[in-house]
Amino acid sequence: MKWRELTISLTLFLVLAPLTECLVAQNVPPQDVQNSKDSIYFMPDDEVGVYTSEVPVKVYDKRVHRYRKRWESMIPTQFVIQNAGNMGFLSLGVGWSYGKRNQWETHQLIGFIPKYKSTRAKATITIKENYIPWSIYLGKGMQIEPLRTGLYLNSVFGTEFWNEQPSRYPNDYYEFLSTKFRLNLFVGQGVTKIVPMNHLYMVKSVSFFYELGTCDLYIRAKVQDHSVKFWDLMGLSLGLKFQLL
Repeated sequence: MKWRELTISLTLFLVLAPLTECLVAQNVPPQDVQNSKDSIYFMPDDEVGVYTSEVPVKVYDKRVHRYRKRWESMIPTQFVIQNAGNMGFLSLGVGWSYGKRNQWETHQLIGFIPKYKSTRAKATITIKENYIPWSIYLGKGMQIEPLRTGLYLNSVFGTEFWNEQPSRYPNDYYEFLSTKFRLNLFVGQGVTKIVPMNHLYMVKSVSFFYELGTCDLYIRAKVQDHSVKFWDLMGLSLGLKFQLL
């Protein structure tokens, strides 16, 4: 008896489900649906035919697509490792590339400064903007970046560094500069190895770059003391960039 009831229920479901779906589709408000043309290809017998049909696209679906696209743009496309450059002994972070030719990059880095002769080790944070105007393809998956330039703002965590000049210093001793934040400028070059399609696994390309940079504090020292040599203002930084997406 149970099998008979189960068979009847299943038969009713198979018959009524398509009818219910048709009724629901007919009751969709017209303002929630927009029509877009879609080409469908088919091959009846020996002929190839194409016809155009009206496919309903809901306004809700478009909004969801835009919403997801905006959030996807926040997914990091790069992983970066960088040494020195007033960021610390070693800095790790993520980055985003954008622009018509991906000529703009934004990096967010966390750095580490060893203890050395101080009382403790310290951490740094850096926000970095790069501009790479062009690159030259050399063949065999190799390309060079003749010019890399940009600026970045970094800070050191710790009570030893301040935003405003402490009272123990004479007035205007440090003027408008603080020891909490440093503004840095740099120029450099890079070389990139593109991973072949048949070897793609985690990264699309690997880049090695170097940067020569200085900061606002060093520039101030040069302005106030002309005996400071130009190369005393510059610092060398090396890094690796892994293009993920």
